[in-house]
Order: sequence, then C-alpha cells, then structure tokens
Amino acid sequence: MFFTDAHLLTCLAVGVLVAVAYVLRDLIVLLATQYLSPLRALRSPPSPSFLFGNLREMYQQENTGLLFDWEDAYGHTYAYRGFLGGYRLITTDLTAIAHILAHPERFQKPDFVRENLAAMGAGSESVLTTEGNVHARQAPAFTAAHIRMLHPIFWDKAAELLERWKHLANDRRELCPSIDVLPWLSKATLDVIGLAGFGYQFNALAGENDELADAYHLIFSTARKLALRTILETWIPVVAQIQEQRPQSEAMNWARAHLTRIGLKLIEERKSMMAAEMGKDGPYQNIPEYLRQTRLQDLLSVLVQSNMASFTSQRMTTPEVLCQISTFLIAGYETTASALTWCLYALAHNPIAQHRLRAALWTIPRDSPTLDEDVAKLEQLDWVVREALRLHAPVTWTMRVAMEVDNVPVNDPFTDRWGAVRNSVRVNQGDIITVPIQAINKSKKIWGEDAQSFRPDRWRNPPESIKNGLWSNMLTFLGGSRGCIGYRFALAE
Repeated sequence: MFFTDAHLLTCLAVGVLVAVAYVLRDLIVLLATQYLSPLRALRSPPSPSFLFGNLREMYQQENTGLLFDWEDAYGHTYAYRGFLGGYRLITTDLTAIAHILAHPERFQKPDFVRENLAAMGAGSESVLTTEGNVHARQAPAFTAAHIRMLHPIFWDKAAELLERWKHLANDRRELCPSIDVLPWLSKATLDVIGLAGFGYQFNALAGENDELADAYHLIFSTARKLALRTILETWIPVVAQIQEQRPQSEAMNWARAHLTRIGLKLIEERKSMMAAEMGKDGPYQNIPEYLRQTRLQDLLSVLVQSNMASFTSQRMTTPEVLCQISTFLIAGYETTASALTWCLYALAHNPIAQHRLRAALWTIPRDSPTLDEDVAKLEQLDWVVREALRLHAPVTWTMRVAMEVDNVPVNDPFTDRWGAVRNSVRVNQGDIITVPIQAINKSKKIWGEDAQSFRPDRWRNPPESIKNGLWSNMLTFLGGSRGCIGYRFALAE
C-alpha cells in the first residue's frame, strides 16, 4: 500500500490535533481543580504572572525576606499563586504544621517534587520519593550507637581538611590571606558520605578525579535544568508521554549506567561479606580489604541487611537498595557542606561566640582517650550547632499535597479574604501546601525580636513555647514519620 504526500500530511495533522486535544483536556481539568479550591478564600499577595504566579518570588525569598513581609501583611496563614494561577497554602502556625507533618498519608510530597528528586538520581524507589508502607520499609533506624561507629571517618577527614587549609594558608599568606571554604567543605563531605554512606573512596580532598562523582554531578546538574519541563509534565500529563519518546543523551545514559554498575558492585560486596561472616558461603579472603576494615559499619550495609532479612515483608528489593546510594549523595553531601559553611560564616561575624567556642574546645586534651564523649559534652559547641542549624537551615522550605479533603486546624484564628474569622483551613484533594522551614525557624513570635541574629547563648534558656520538629524544637530536619532519617548522621558530622 502506498501513501501520497497528502495522506502523510493528513495523518500528521490528525496527530497534532489529537495531541492538542489532550493538552486542552489536561489544562481544563487543571484550571477547574485550581479555581474550585477553597484556598481561593484566603488572603494572598498580588500575582505578577499568570503562568508562574509568585513562584519566581518564592525561589528568591531567602534573599529578600519575602515571607516575613507576607506574614506581616496577610497573617500566619494565607495563599500564594503557583503554576497557571493555582492557589497554594502557606502557614507558619505550629498547630497546622504539626497536623500536616503528623499525617503523611494525607499530605504527601507532590508528584513534581518526587519526580525532580528521581531525576536528580534518587530514582523512583528511593526513600526520598516513595510514600506509605514502601517508605516505612525503606527507612531503617540509624541509631546513635551506629552513628558513633562512623566517628573515626569524620575525625580522619576533618584532620585531612585541616592539613589542606594549613598548606593553603602558608602558600597564600602574602598574596591572598583568605580561603574559599565551600569547595573544600564540599570535597570533605563528599569523601565522608562516600566512606560512611557506602564504603566508597572518592578521595576528593586529595584532588583525585572519580568517575562515580562525575556521573552523579552530570545527572544532578542536568536535572536542575529540567525543572520547568518536570513541572509541565506533572501538570499536563500528555507532555510526559511526548517526552518519553525522546531518546536520552549519550552522556546521561552513560552516567546512569555507571551509577548502576558501581552500585550493584557495592551491594554484592556487602552481601558476600555478610554471608562470609555468617559462615554461609564465599571465601572471606576474596572480599576487598577496605570493606573488611569497615566491618559493615557504613549506612549501605544497614540497608543490605534489610535486603537479606528473613521476613519477606521486611526486605528491600535490590533496585530499592541501589536507589539509596544516590539518595545518600543528594541528602548528605551539599546540604552538609552548606550547613558547615554557614556555621563558619556565622562564627566569623560573631567574634564573642567564636572565642567562647574555641576556649571550650581547648579544654579537651588532643590525646584524650574519650575524645568523642568529651566533645559531645561541650555545651558551647552544642549551642553553636543548634543556632547555626536554626538560622541557616540547608533546606529552607518543602511542599506537600493533600491526598484527600481535610480541615487543617490552627492554633490562632485568622481572617480570610472576605473578613470571616476561621479556626481551620479547608483543603481539597490536590491542593499544594508549602511548609516554610526557615521562616518558622526565624520567627520573631517564637524566638523573640533577635530571631534573625546568630546568638548561641539563646539555647541556655530556649523559649518554652517551641514544641515542633524532629530535633531541638525546630523544623530544620522536619518532623513526624517523614522527618530526616539521617539527622543523627548530620549532627555528628
């Protein structure tokens, strides 16, 4: 059978019309859902763009103090505009936040957030992207005792970093007396998460190049650039179907294949190690020396133990375990480097706090046999860490989507757009909620007039009213069953 040019043009036209029809259908459903939302009744700032609403302002809010201005103008509970003018709830009311975080089955991560995390390398079966029972099975308890076994890695990398800085300071004393610490802290935390997370030696501080690090950086940087496409695919499903037909770049295919190959190798090494220790099979001498030395203390080993659990319901699949390797990198690499950099920045701007901390540290002999325990008891250090993580949370806000109709209670009544006083916020299925972590951590109502100042001494007598979050009555590590499972690791580091 032969086709003429006219036939081909007709087929092409029909295909385009069908695609347009699907896009229009998705847009109509989206707009109807958004404009029927009860969040329309909330007070809200003006929207500068129909397409992006207040999103551009929101992505710059940490540098502009926008959320504090909005709270002054519209109260603790209000709405802002998102994609195509949709209303999104934002609240700093602690009762509302506690309700949202305490019910993860009702308030889950939006699809576009989970898909963006998956694109960054976490995968669709990561603890960052799964929900419900699957997430519960994937979230092992990294206990304080287990984290203490990783302390030697932290100490070794801290000592190596110190030596690098000493050499730089000596070399640059006459030309450039300062050192940009962020790149160096990024190298140190990459080394730490490699060894403590999955027993892999990046040797970034030593200046070595590594294919796994290169592969991860390629995926991560590419995923960032695809943020707009991810949003479009989420809100207009037919766009995702069209994108699926496009081949990925050779570079991305190489990067993903490289992550998979090395990840599977690491998992198999741990399985062999565990089998040998249990005397089941496999010669112990064939296991890599570096892995024998770690004695299965890294975080990946905990997950592999779950993978080898006797009860099928407790087991993680190999693809699930594989996804966690990228998850460790996403959650425990740049975020920790950022937190450490901001901590040093805060100390540099507060010489009194810096002097007190240094004096406290000098009370511990360097040859102390219980150095870990001695450091953990330092009150000044504890205060500095708490205050730095309060004032400079690495993740400044997060989002949830309502999975069903609900009434979110508030502690303090608020006034809506029509002047009615409300004691709760009604949300429909699909409504998006922003949890403003940093705005709550810096709230003057909670922390006093100097809430936006770095003052470690405030932890001598913290406010009695603070009762939220997973750790230290703040939201830096969120709260509830979806709080950060690696918070003990982060604090120790």
